[in-house]
This record gives sequence, structure tokens and C-alpha cells, in this order.
Amino acid sequence: MNDKQLKCEKAEEKKTTTENSAPGLNDNIEFMGRQLHVQTEKTGFPAPRIVTQVFSNGRVVFSRKSDIPECQGSQEFTKIQDLMRTQHFQTIQEMVDKQKRILGSR
Repeated sequence: MNDKQLKCEKAEEKKTTTENSAPGLNDNIEFMGRQLHVQTEKTGFPAPRIVTQVFSNGRVVFSRKSDIPECQGSQEFTKIQDLMRTQHFQTIQEMVDKQKRILGSR
């Protein structure tokens, strides 16, 4: 294998790794007068899972973890992105609903 083939192979390997990495999701919301940051990402250690964390002043105040079901083929990336979006926005919706319940009971 010559240098040119090796460079092409490494570039293809890097491209595949990047394409298979789902970007994280980040949102800022207000909850009971406080700014919270909601972050969802895919982790791979010790097992592949989706992790959503809610931060207040840099501290984790809530965390949700879900195992990623085994997907194969070209739909894996899309499936993982869909699962991440669902978990991320479900967490935000739960925060909004909880705030409504709390404020409604006053």
C-alpha cells in the first residue's frame, strides 16, 4: 500500500466516524424563574446510550439515560437522531408540564 492509498483510507475512516456520530442537542429553558440548560448526547461507554442532563448553574439537577437498541445499516444514524430528539424534547415537555402543575396549585 502506498502513501496515497493510506491517506485515502484514513480520510475515509475519519469521514465514516464523523457521519456515524450524532450531534448533541442543547436548549435553554426557564423553569420557576431559573435558567436551565438541557443537553442530550449519545455516549458509547460502557454501553451505547442516550443521556439527557438538565443543568442549573453548571450542576446536574436531572439526568435521564436510555439504552440504544441495536440498529444496523444506513438507518442507524437517523434512528439514533430520532431517539435523541424524542428524549430531549420529552424532557423539556415534562419540565414545562411540571411548572404548570406547580404554578396552577398556588
